[in-house]
Amino acid sequence: MVNISSPLDFQEESVAYEVKKLKKQQYFFIASVLIVISIIVALCNEVTMPKKTAKPPVIVVRIDDVQDFAFKDAQLYLMEYSRVNKLPVSLAIIPKFFGMDHELVEATIQAIRAGSEVVVHGWEHEDLAQFALDEQNLRLLEAKQYLEKTLNTETKVLVPPMFSYNSDTIIAMETTGYTIISGLSEFHEKGWASVRIQSIPATIELSDYGNETWQMKSRSVILKEVEASIEKYGYAMIVTHPQEFMEYNSLNRDVANEYEQILQSILENFSFNTIEGISNILQ
Repeated sequence: MVNISSPLDFQEESVAYEVKKLKKQQYFFIASVLIVISIIVALCNEVTMPKKTAKPPVIVVRIDDVQDFAFKDAQLYLMEYSRVNKLPVSLAIIPKFFGMDHELVEATIQAIRAGSEVVVHGWEHEDLAQFALDEQNLRLLEAKQYLEKTLNTETKVLVPPMFSYNSDTIIAMETTGYTIISGLSEFHEKGWASVRIQSIPATIELSDYGNETWQMKSRSVILKEVEASIEKYGYAMIVTHPQEFMEYNSLNRDVANEYEQILQSILENFSFNTIEGISNILQ
């Protein structure tokens, strides 16, 4: 027997189809409204809660004259403060006089693990410019290899003692695997000392030296010098020495407090880096 649908059946199917169609339209409308609301909320968040931008990592603290036993309280303080506060520093070590003070060596290793770097400060804090090329080659190679073996870290940066070097120093650096030299902007230009050696000098001295004493500059003076250095060079490198923090063979807490306030003030607009860390930024 053949079933023949009645007009009523067709009408019911038509109504059901229209109902389904209406439901689909409703779902689409609701989904569209939700999407629009999401976009509006996202735009409001973008306006009312702007994304925080990272502070430029263009400030370097270079600590020269790191060595066994000398100015020990200050050396340990400077490394510990940078490690605890996650402020990397560049430690310019005198290799010939480093490695016997196990407490200092361990503190240096911990500083490296926290993001600081080790750089070569001559072999025995000598005036490199006074030596012939062959002798400079020997001294720079021995210094580099010794620190890499003692601290299990690679270094490619030379901080010449007394800010003194010459064209033979640059040739010796190329021969022995260095890529960066860091003197002082008062005597050396920022840029390229040769095709392969980048010059990134310190631009600020933390203290004034006279009458065989160190006098740390005020916070306002340092901050002005930082701003001027950023404007002129694109970075600021503050050079200091452990002996600047000593008084009567112990740490001068007043000087340390001023140092901490200076760094915290700098952190309001910038972040800290190492010499090698800013090298790519400046290229």
